[in-house]
Amino acid sequence: MFMKFTYGTRFHIGSTEYEYLLQRDMDVEVLNLAYGEKELMPIQNILAAYNSNDPKSRLMFSGSDYNHLSIEYVPGDYEADELEIMNKRYRVIEPFLKGELKSADIKSYIDNYPDHLKVDEKLSVTSFYRWLKFWSKRNHKIDLIPKKMGPKRNRLLDPELSEVNKIIEKYEKRSETFTVRDKYLDLKSVIHDMNEMREEEHKLNLPSESTFRRIHNKHVNTFLRDKEIMGYANASLKHNGVQTPQRATLPLEVLEIDWTPVDSLIKEFENNKLYRPILMYGIDQATNEPMGLHIIMKKEPDVGDFLQLLLHCILPKTYLKELYPRVQKEWSAYGVPQTIVLDNAKVNDSKNLEEICSFLGIGIRFTGIGAGNQKGKVEQALGNINHKAFQGLAGSLFSNVQEKGNYDSKAKATVSLKSLLHIAHITIVDRIANNYNRGEGIQGVPEELWKKGLIENHIHPAIPHSREYLEVLFSTKTALRVISSRGIKLMGHFFYSEELMKLRRKLERTGKNTKITVRYGSDMRNIYVRDEENNQYIQAHIKDGGLHRLNIDKNYPILPEVLEYWDKKDHGEYYAFDDTHIGKAIREVQEIEKEDKKLNRKLKNKKAKEEAAEHTMYSASKGVAAEHLKMVPVDVIISDITENISEKSITVDKESNSTIDILISETPEPGDLLIGDIDLDEFAKTWGVSRKSKDE
Repeated sequence: MFMKFTYGTRFHIGSTEYEYLLQRDMDVEVLNLAYGEKELMPIQNILAAYNSNDPKSRLMFSGSDYNHLSIEYVPGDYEADELEIMNKRYRVIEPFLKGELKSADIKSYIDNYPDHLKVDEKLSVTSFYRWLKFWSKRNHKIDLIPKKMGPKRNRLLDPELSEVNKIIEKYEKRSETFTVRDKYLDLKSVIHDMNEMREEEHKLNLPSESTFRRIHNKHVNTFLRDKEIMGYANASLKHNGVQTPQRATLPLEVLEIDWTPVDSLIKEFENNKLYRPILMYGIDQATNEPMGLHIIMKKEPDVGDFLQLLLHCILPKTYLKELYPRVQKEWSAYGVPQTIVLDNAKVNDSKNLEEICSFLGIGIRFTGIGAGNQKGKVEQALGNINHKAFQGLAGSLFSNVQEKGNYDSKAKATVSLKSLLHIAHITIVDRIANNYNRGEGIQGVPEELWKKGLIENHIHPAIPHSREYLEVLFSTKTALRVISSRGIKLMGHFFYSEELMKLRRKLERTGKNTKITVRYGSDMRNIYVRDEENNQYIQAHIKDGGLHRLNIDKNYPILPEVLEYWDKKDHGEYYAFDDTHIGKAIREVQEIEKEDKKLNRKLKNKKAKEEAAEHTMYSASKGVAAEHLKMVPVDVIISDITENISEKSITVDKESNSTIDILISETPEPGDLLIGDIDLDEFAKTWGVSRKSKDE
């Protein structure tokens, strides 16, 4: 999983492949395999290529497929029993991997291996070599997890298992002695009382006593009871034995980690809010070389923040000159430490942190209560940083109340988070890492002692084979989100990538739900989306649109608490907005539409009346379109009588002997036509009609 730049290591930068030969101070001698010639390359250029996101200039170790950014599952995605099998298998082959076990002694080693450490109480030479083969694929513990397993969960349902755990926790802190049988009877009574209040289909099943004993022996913590009886020191001695902490003598042997509130207030100009940040810091115990830092806006850190700090300690700091140009010196520390040292604070007691560090082969050592001297390097360094960097800033909180006096820190605070990061890097790099240390244990400049220790002891700092894999491994927070056409919305911002859109199209094409699991950590520039079908994670990047509105620079870490603040603020302003006028506006639009409908109907009626007034009886008889005569058959033609009209009379029917003489006057004006002296019925009888002939 981790790679080192040692003799023979091959890597690509862009399309060119190189082979690592040796390091000469700050340059590296490499063999250009395309031309077969040796070249000198600055080590900082190589590390910068490793951190690059540009495929054309990115460093890739030979044999790796970077065509698609896909990251396999991390330990948090597996069941506890799967991880237990993985760790047991690794402990079996670990002596051989470290060179402590020879091939000739493997059979004897297997025969004498303790039964309680075996996987399912079975172990053979064949299994030993098979697990070695799994490991040799990538030197990855996750390959030791069996592909096919039996039931992954206890047969007990969650409500029943919850009651079992409550009984175990109830008695493990009691100093009095209770047998497992007594605890089981207590459980039996509790479930019986609960079932009295439940319907038949919702009653809990009582586990057997043997099942209870098995769960009890697996989960009971006797240290808590021993602490009540014997005290913490003697209980720790009983369980952990005598431990004498030793000082590290080699770089990357021990990394001390701690945190402290910054002795100054900072101000976010966009929201006009004041914060007292937390500075998290890591230092190499052997050389006093700073390894990494992380600044958060919370009262105390959680496991995700510790992992973010550890990530910063491991990765090369190639961003230094670009983001913080006022830093003068170099900061060359990077690499995976062998052990990290933490204090016994509650926030450090995290099973998740222990599992991840164990997965990476990083040991964890906790200091004793009140034994700050066991990590004195980092505590002293934090005090120096506060004194040198933060207590002199505008908005300082000083080190004590008397020194502060009447100083109004809130009114004076003018430093932003971005500036605080710049100040912290200047202090750590120029004033600590590259400053002469006259301490009791170390005499010299930490940066020089670090480089000298690596060269003299032939130590090659290890870095992750894939930087993205370490990032998703350290992303401890999860959420369920739907992939939309704009990406994934999280904390009011959208995250997008081409790979994410491919996953969305695939899910829609196969008819699967587009709601997926998202992992993220203490830096919200990237999130990781779980692809269930391929057992992989894909990366999505935060979009620029919302960041520009908030004046957030994507080149610097984006803290989730900052995005959460703006998301809540936007929602609060939205719901607090008085929108009663919107409903009235909708009604006004409807009224306008109703008025236009009335006006349109009125105009149509007026136009119809005007057209009706133009059609007099004279004009109707003189010329009415045939299609308007609805009652006349289609094949009937009204005779055109205009040609036979004389000046004084017309004959309507030639066959009839009767004629009607009608005086023809000039075209009458509307209302001038008098029809009182005309017998209309007799006049109508004289109208002649004819039918179309077949020839017509």
